[in-house]
Amino acid sequence: MDGHCHVDSEMVELVQSRPAAWAQRFRGLASELRELVGAGVNIEHIGSTAVPDLPSKDVVDILVGVAPGQIRCVSDSLVDGRFILEGQRDGHSWLTRRESGRRVCVIHVVETDSRQWGRRIAFRDLLRTDADARAEYLRTKRAAEAGTSNWNDYTQAKTETVHRLLLRARPT
Repeated sequence: MDGHCHVDSEMVELVQSRPAAWAQRFRGLASELRELVGAGVNIEHIGSTAVPDLPSKDVVDILVGVAPGQIRCVSDSLVDGRFILEGQRDGHSWLTRRESGRRVCVIHVVETDSRQWGRRIAFRDLLRTDADARAEYLRTKRAAEAGTSNWNDYTQAKTETVHRLLLRARPT
């Protein structure tokens, strides 16, 4: 499977921040994930729903960090647990769950010590602590929402801003 195996025409709609509801959804999903894959994984709430006061899609993003070589095994366990495998590429699988035809979560499975893990955690933490970065990212999200018609294009439209903000947070 390549990174774009699932073509999705679902429109992106940002909603006002719902930190308590999103945190509760995360806790329920994290508990379910631990039952499916065991205690030996790291589970973090990431994405805009993990950042108070940041409008977001009503979709909770979860990062699952696994030991080297375990991405496929853990992803298979999640599929057995009614998650839908949407894509895979080296070092990353992503799965979703849908309710009433809409995504309610996206699970990203990566190796805990990988660059992918570090970047996703660093970006979440930057948005939680830096009001200017949060405002810049929200402007990008609003423009992407208005200028795209599906999730893939929406995500691509935010990529440059994410890279720029990460460089500012973690200069190389």
